[in-house]
Amino acid sequence: MISSYYHKVLKMQNLIKEHPVFFTVLLFFLVTFIGYGQEITSDVSENKHSNNGPGFELVVSGVVIFNPEAGHTDPLTELHFTYWTSHTWAFGVGYSLIYEEEGRVSHEVATLVSHKPWPILTLNAGPSFALANSESDFKVSAYLEGELNIRIGNNGLHTGPVLGTLIGDEFRYFGGIHLGLEF
Repeated sequence: MISSYYHKVLKMQNLIKEHPVFFTVLLFFLVTFIGYGQEITSDVSENKHSNNGPGFELVVSGVVIFNPEAGHTDPLTELHFTYWTSHTWAFGVGYSLIYEEEGRVSHEVATLVSHKPWPILTLNAGPSFALANSESDFKVSAYLEGELNIRIGNNGLHTGPVLGTLIGDEFRYFGGIHLGLEF
């Protein structure tokens, strides 16, 4: 009985390793729908800020990034600063510090277009630029990210999970948690 369960777990782990993009997207959609259900059950009209027009947003994320080709995982800190032109569209910049092995730190800068189809979900996309250092050259990749925004009070503060991918010379995907403030 236990060995059969163990073999099923091993099969699932192998499937996840073989198809990481599929399972990342699946997990993102599951979390999105759970979060969207939470938003539906709460009173959205109480949150005045989610219905406001233009304004700024600052987001700090603690993330783990995985490179399946190289087989390594690195922690990173991500900062986003965006200007919301309406309650659904924003433009901004992102800055990432990737803490690599042997104490090295890589830097990446992204230009962002953000879209908020629902108050609970923010989608970010744009080009990401990995800055050259002693270990690697300048690289450009496509940046795609989704954030679930769980509101904390009515002051523009929110938190939630973050999932995304960087597609370029290397394929990398990441996940973590963010803390944001709209003002």
